[in-house]
Amino acid sequence: MKNKLWALGSKLCAENTIKDHRRSARLVFGVTLMLVTITLFSIPSSATIGNIVKSDLTGTWQIALTGTTGCGKVAMQATATLNSAGKGTATLTTHGDCGDSTLSGQTFNINTLATNGSGTAGLSCGTACGWNFNIQVSPDRTRFNLVDVSTVNPGNYVQGVAILSSPAGDIVTPDLTGDWQATLYGNTGCGISAMLVTFTLNSSGQASNATITGHAAGCADATTGGLSFDIASLNPDGSGTAGLSCGTACGWEFNIQVSPDRSSFNLVDVATVNPFNYLAGVAIRQSTAGFISKTNLAGPWQLAIDSQTGCGTSAMLVSFTLNATGVANNITTTSHTSGCGDGTVTGNTFTIQTLNADGSGTANLTCGPACGWNLNIQVSPDRSTFNVVDVSSANPGNFMIGKAIHK
Repeated sequence: MKNKLWALGSKLCAENTIKDHRRSARLVFGVTLMLVTITLFSIPSSATIGNIVKSDLTGTWQIALTGTTGCGKVAMQATATLNSAGKGTATLTTHGDCGDSTLSGQTFNINTLATNGSGTAGLSCGTACGWNFNIQVSPDRTRFNLVDVSTVNPGNYVQGVAILSSPAGDIVTPDLTGDWQATLYGNTGCGISAMLVTFTLNSSGQASNATITGHAAGCADATTGGLSFDIASLNPDGSGTAGLSCGTACGWEFNIQVSPDRSSFNLVDVATVNPFNYLAGVAIRQSTAGFISKTNLAGPWQLAIDSQTGCGTSAMLVSFTLNATGVANNITTTSHTSGCGDGTVTGNTFTIQTLNADGSGTANLTCGPACGWNLNIQVSPDRSTFNVVDVSSANPGNFMIGKAIHK
């Protein structure tokens, strides 16, 4: 049956197979939680001076991936533990058109890493199977994006976000209290979908005011409020689970990983109870200080994008340098597409059009004459990352999500 991702009134998502009792269970917590006020500090200067090395990435990482592989549409979670040489083993959980599987003993290796945090990595997925990623590590070494634009993988278009499990092991649910913006991309009962989700978590990790702006290939564009987003479980290292409703008997169950500074978490739905939903994305906290401006974003960035465009299924790596007014001219875009082939283009623009003090705003990315995407963005409180999503009704055939990380 066709799962209505977002529809108005009583028809909203009526055909999703998520059980009501699963969603209700997420709303009940028997533990008394103490409210904690979290102060997010700026990145230390030692983390921004261009001396990132492989040993900085030592630890356990949770990687949320989505896109298209030889098995069709897919969402994946890779849990990888890296040593000081950037080499490690991983467990890969896959949920996609080829069914569900969990493979242990896979390899995840940082192959190259420049001092500015840009580099390459490889993840295996069984015998003679793997992806070649471009990556960009954040200045604080707790996050990196991934995108496969390799010409040796003609049928693979995969993008994601890796977040470090907290070495301190002291993350608790009240740490996530506040306003968040999440971007999601993947396949649902409405076909290829891009979503912008805003919500405010209380100290118990619950939000009843979530709003989804949905842009999908198979359902009309719509904005629906009054939904729930709940942190169902949270371990001290920041790993856990969460649930997002999308209407009556409709919802997704995510695995999440919270960043050590509590400013972001990734999401991936690999639940077998959602056989036709393959979603992944990232949530970024809105700044409570309210001091974010375009000038804060000046400098070089790398943006990893997964999308469905006029060129079909696409993965893109976009490199640009923003000036103090939020404009980057002559950006470099490396594209890997199912319908237009592979290539690298320069001369397009990336522009921060609007930017609120809490880090939310809009941007535009051009792709040639009369070609471009209108993006919603959310800048992290430390100004080192921002997410992007195209949910514009002006682009009916374009569905895009990505994460930009400051070099």
